[in-house]
Amino acid sequence: MARTPTPTRRAGLLAMVALLVALIASGCMPAAVSESLDSPVARAVERAAQEAYHRMELGRLATGSYTTNVLVDVDLPRGSRITLEDFSGADYRLRVDADAVPDAAWIVTPQGVRRVVVR
Repeated sequence: MARTPTPTRRAGLLAMVALLVALIASGCMPAAVSESLDSPVARAVERAAQEAYHRMELGRLATGSYTTNVLVDVDLPRGSRITLEDFSGADYRLRVDADAVPDAAWIVTPQGVRRVVVR
């Protein structure tokens, strides 16, 4: 003789299935992020971030302080941008990102370039 699940038990089972599906889907997310970060566009944006870093450092060596004037000729891929997030003559923080790589951005500071995952 089979028992039919009560509405409360059925809701609990549905919640467990939904949780299992969410856990499986979240396990797939890092693979999707890493695939887009290996794309030619992502590599081009990272090169632009590296170029921005080196230009800022060369500008500091030439003038004695950081200046954003050196960023005018940075070769940016189509759909990407450099955002000045923080700036003083002694310190700066730039963000380089692109429409084609929505899940990552590159942060440029006097310490170097680092990639951050954007969700």
